[in-house]
Amino acid sequence: MKEAVRTLRRGVGHWQDVDVPYEAARTRALLAQALRAHGDTEAALLELRAARAAFERLGALPDLKKTDETLYREAPPEIAPTSARDRKTLLFTDIVNSTNLIEVIGDDSWFELRRWHDQTLRSLFSAHSGEEVDHTGDGFFVAFDAAEEAVACAVAIQRTLAEHRREHGFAPEVRIGLHTARPSRVGRGYGGKSVHLAARLCALAGGGEIVASHETLDDLEWRFSILERRSVAIKGISTPVDVVFIEWR
Repeated sequence: MKEAVRTLRRGVGHWQDVDVPYEAARTRALLAQALRAHGDTEAALLELRAARAAFERLGALPDLKKTDETLYREAPPEIAPTSARDRKTLLFTDIVNSTNLIEVIGDDSWFELRRWHDQTLRSLFSAHSGEEVDHTGDGFFVAFDAAEEAVACAVAIQRTLAEHRREHGFAPEVRIGLHTARPSRVGRGYGGKSVHLAARLCALAGGGEIVASHETLDDLEWRFSILERRSVAIKGISTPVDVVFIEWR
């Protein structure tokens, strides 16, 4: 069983290195099973939560449902899903065309670039009181108590990357999605429709864009400029969603 755990851990690392988040999440779920069989319940639950966050972000609903069933059944009370629903602004980031970028610059340069990207974004999350919920592949999931801080953080990310581009010639193109709601608390993370919607808004954005739900900009338009308003159909959401594209330049 120890060998199975080691092999699956290597597998998770491999899928992350080649930027295949779905296979990484599937392997994490298998790793959780192996850890559970080995008697390491706490580590198994950590892997399950990481897999769950990735499935939700990717919109892999059958895998998400199966993971939820396992997590809800096996999580001890202190880290089981709760009904707490504090108002949060959820932020997702993602590097655009990362697979193509790896092919162009090679693995070593990609690892160094991702290290710089992760450090840079984490410093901005911290400066704006963001809570890092998950980091999968080359993207982040961060929660903020205040919508204003979340939007300001998104703007700061794009401006920081643009400045680095001007001064050093290159920085990765990042897209950002934001949604304000009362998400379900799942252990130390968040789940439910609001998380799915925030991740989908990130996928809707292009490189260098910030897309937010209408709810996120309520009472904040005095501070942030809007490029465009649009009503869009979101996979898994029954009704069109009103979104805004935020000007950051």
